[in-house]
Amino acid sequence: METFYLIDFENVHNEGLENIGSLSNNDHVHIFSTENALNIRMDIVFSKGIDIQGHIVPVHKQSVDMHLVSYLGHLLGINGKQCSYVIVSKDTDYDNIIKFWKEEGYPNVFRKQAILSNEKQQKKAAQQTQITMQTANGKISAGMAYDFSGNDKSKLNLFMQHDLIVMGYTSNEANKICKIVVAHCNDEHMLNGIHNDLRKDFDNYSKLYEDVKEILGKFAFSKSKVAKHESQVRSFFGQHFRKKIYVDMKEEIISIILNAQTRQQVNNGLLKLYSDGKVVKHIYQTVQPLIHDLPGK
Repeated sequence: METFYLIDFENVHNEGLENIGSLSNNDHVHIFSTENALNIRMDIVFSKGIDIQGHIVPVHKQSVDMHLVSYLGHLLGINGKQCSYVIVSKDTDYDNIIKFWKEEGYPNVFRKQAILSNEKQQKKAAQQTQITMQTANGKISAGMAYDFSGNDKSKLNLFMQHDLIVMGYTSNEANKICKIVVAHCNDEHMLNGIHNDLRKDFDNYSKLYEDVKEILGKFAFSKSKVAKHESQVRSFFGQHFRKKIYVDMKEEIISIILNAQTRQQVNNGLLKLYSDGKVVKHIYQTVQPLIHDLPGK
C-alpha cells in the first residue's frame, strides 16, 4: 500500500522527519512550510530513493494547516481508498478533519507526531494485530458464555457444519471438527481447548483454528441477536399483558412469537391457546410491533 505523508513542518520541524530514511519506494512525502520556516536539514531534502516534494505557502495565520488539508483532499480524490494518508503534526485540530474523512468512507487517514521508523511501524502493527485478536476472542468467549443444552449443541453443530462445508472442508473433516467444538462449548477456556485438540488431529490446525473462530464469531453474533430479540419480547409482554388470562400463558405466548416464521403462524398458535376469538384478536393486534417484519397479513 502506498502511503502519503503530509508534514506540517512549522509544527514538527526536523524532529518529525528524523526517520524519513526508513521509508520505502511506496512512500511519498509532502512537506508544507512558509518562508519563515525553511530550515530543513539538507540530508533530509536529498534523501536517496524517497519521493519528497516541498510546498511553500503564503505567510498567514493557519496557512500551512489550510493548504495541507486542501492537498489531502486532492490526494484522496486522485488515489482513493487504496492508499494510506498520514498527517505528521502535533496539532490535534487535524483530528476533526481525519474524523470527517473516516466518516466519509476513508479509513486509512491518520495523524502521527513524527514519521515512525520501519521497526517502530512493524512493532505498532503487531501490537494492533494482537489487540484485534484479543478483542475478537473476547467477543467469541462472551457470546458463547452460557450452558449449552442438547438443543443448543445441535444448533451449534448444524451452524458449524454448514459453514465448514461452504469453506471447502469435506463432510468427514467437518464432522470431526464439529465434534471437537461441541465437546468444548461449555468449557471455561473453550478456545484453548478447541485449539489444542485441533493441533493434535490436523496438520493445518493453524488455518483451521482461524476458520473455526470466524464461524464461532458469526454464531455468537447470531445468538446475541436472538437473545436481544427475546429480551425485547419479554419486556413488551410485561408492559402490555398484565391480566391473569395472559400472564397464565406468558411462556406459551412468548414462544409462539419467537418461533413463528410468518404472521399466520402467530395467529394459529394463539388460536390453539385460546378458544375465545376476541382474546386472540386482542393479543394479535397488540403484538404487531413485534411481528411486523414477518411475512403475511
